[in-house]
Amino acid sequence: MPRLCVIHCAQKLGLVWEEIMKKLAAAALLLLCLFFANAIAQTTNATLGGTVSDATGALIPGVSITATNTQTGIVTTLVSNETGAYQFASLQTGIYKVSAELPGFQTQVYNEVTLGVAQQVRLNFTLQVGTQSQQVEVNVAADTLIATTSSSVGTVLPEYKLRDLPLSTRNALDLVGTTAATQGGSFAGARSVAVNTVRDGVPVSDGRYDVGVSASTYVSPDLVEEVRIIVAPADAEMGRGSGQVQMATRSGTNQFRGSVFLSNRNSALSANSWGNNFRGVGKDYKNGNQFGARIGGPIIKNKTFFFFLYDGQRFLTRSIFIGNVLTAPARQGIFRYFPGVQNANILQNNATVDVFGNPVKPQGATGDLQSVSVFGRDPLRSGLDTSGWVPRLLARMPAANDFTTGDGLNTAGYRWVRRVQGQDTSVGDGADTNRNQYNARIDHNFSSNHKLTATWTQERDWSATTQTGIANWPNGFDGLVKRDPRFYSVSFVSTLSPTVLNEFRFGSRRNKHFTWNAIQRPDAIGDEARKELPTKNGELFYPTHILFADNFVQAGQTRGQTSPVYSFTDSLSWTRGKHAFKTGFEGRLTSSRGYNFGDDPKLLFPTVTIGAGSIAVTGIANSAAFPGLIGSSITTAQNLLLDLAGSVSNVSRTFYIQKPTDREFTGLVQTPKDNHQNEWSAFFKDDWKIRSNLTLNLGVRYDYYGVPWETNGLMAFPVGGNAALFGISGTDLSALWNPYAKGGSMTQLAFTGKNSPNPNTQWYNDD
Repeated sequence: MPRLCVIHCAQKLGLVWEEIMKKLAAAALLLLCLFFANAIAQTTNATLGGTVSDATGALIPGVSITATNTQTGIVTTLVSNETGAYQFASLQTGIYKVSAELPGFQTQVYNEVTLGVAQQVRLNFTLQVGTQSQQVEVNVAADTLIATTSSSVGTVLPEYKLRDLPLSTRNALDLVGTTAATQGGSFAGARSVAVNTVRDGVPVSDGRYDVGVSASTYVSPDLVEEVRIIVAPADAEMGRGSGQVQMATRSGTNQFRGSVFLSNRNSALSANSWGNNFRGVGKDYKNGNQFGARIGGPIIKNKTFFFFLYDGQRFLTRSIFIGNVLTAPARQGIFRYFPGVQNANILQNNATVDVFGNPVKPQGATGDLQSVSVFGRDPLRSGLDTSGWVPRLLARMPAANDFTTGDGLNTAGYRWVRRVQGQDTSVGDGADTNRNQYNARIDHNFSSNHKLTATWTQERDWSATTQTGIANWPNGFDGLVKRDPRFYSVSFVSTLSPTVLNEFRFGSRRNKHFTWNAIQRPDAIGDEARKELPTKNGELFYPTHILFADNFVQAGQTRGQTSPVYSFTDSLSWTRGKHAFKTGFEGRLTSSRGYNFGDDPKLLFPTVTIGAGSIAVTGIANSAAFPGLIGSSITTAQNLLLDLAGSVSNVSRTFYIQKPTDREFTGLVQTPKDNHQNEWSAFFKDDWKIRSNLTLNLGVRYDYYGVPWETNGLMAFPVGGNAALFGISGTDLSALWNPYAKGGSMTQLAFTGKNSPNPNTQWYNDD
């Protein structure tokens, strides 16, 4: 009895929900007609339509058309209309069996019909007179695009190609570059950054950096079941850019299926580099392991399905690296040179050292080796730094063992094997990161009329970059990169009547990307690195040297960003006669909140730059104490004194204002810049089946890109508009190149846009 009650309640709930969806769809259509709101509703589902005729070519109404997904068992049925046309407005991607049957005619069946991402397919039926027990079957090859009715031009990479084609990085998007009309950074003649990259109808690009065709989350061949590359979009439903890359997440089926994978990339068969061969050392070591597992299957057969994928990666490099160091005499302040020539290492012409660092008298030298102390020559820089920082730094400095860099006699290199676990690029699109990624998809069919799909991805990356700083000496401290991109989407497809279908989709992509240099890392390694820094009046500061600027710690770039996009789409399909109408809208709320130099006030240290500043070094150039010292050797000797004496050129510290009305800096608090932009688009199209072999694609689309603004009103623009950029020269490009032109004024910037003192002044006018 409880089971009957649950079923009865579910049936009533389904009827109520269907009535609600009909009213919502009617309201949405009315709003669309009144306001022509929001744009192209990107969908990953396919469209299947065509006509049914008899042997004479006469169109037949009332024919039952059934599309059966052979992987999930989901059956969708409709009836050809009064013109003999039929249209499945939204079918999940997959392999289908499509049949047409009518009493008095033989049943015709198309087998192995592959429906791809956003594909528009046409299958026409020709029924022969006979009994229903007689059946005509047509087998369709998996890679045959016999029914594509879209005028857009592109390439399809189905699941078996993604699985079988060799991919060293196992990134499915790397295959995009192998398709026609794509080369390097161009996409059918346009820049690849102008390409709209979506997964399950939701944008997946970075959101802050223009890195071309890419996704903020890693795209494994085990994750997607198809990638469609459109280089010439002509369909009104495809907007936003000069090209499209559309992906569909793999789904579960009626069978439990899965795989376990391990992919290894290493340097075992790689050749050694010329530099390593010259130095007589072995080749660099690289080892990357990508591993994981996926499984999919039914939760309730023919009704509810799941898919799950874990993808992990660990990457390690051990490479020969040469860090800048001082030779033993130079650490004592003793500068060595040969009179009349410039110092040169073993890779340079007329070297002054051999491969072991021993002095070698070069051609042209006017005397023997000279060893002169740089101390006691300049009264303002008489000796070694007394703060204790330089002696501590020299104590950590390894002994020189490579004389292919520096001048050989005073500056050289320390060659060692540097170990780095995971390495990324500055914009976060590197292939050699450490990664843990989790993916899931759920498909549920409430009934034959209402279907729900939800997908989710969460990823954690960690690695290092040269931008954040990798220690140049052993036992140093590296910077850190962390990424936490996430993606999810939910779609609900409702058949409101035999000729009306509605598809609603909500999705989000959020990219969190943070990089820290060693001294600003918010962890135990950062604590240890900060203990090494010198202090003044209890406050830490970071000195940057000249001859060994990067040593056991680097003050690389510290920055971060969180860039989410929220996408709302809805589309309505209506079949009427030989017309398949479709209209839809999309709204996007985009933002990017980022900062540079760190977001923790306690870690915004002053930077002390070692150098001469406005007071030049004396007692070295043209000095009797350094006879025959010439050229670049003079500069090296002066820099050696500046480094060892700890001579301060300048001290800098970053301050910020918090709002555009501030007249002075308000302390060390960092204010992330929070940029926003709202967009919407709309389309209306008609796929008109004029004849059985001719479909006319008609449509119109409108995209609106709102003017961006900064939440705190800190977006600046030249006073007077773009012409003010020419400054005092004038107000046009010709005046800019005329040295005698006048008539302009000095370029000034003012805060503009929302929440600023000039809210009515925008970066550019509204569309």
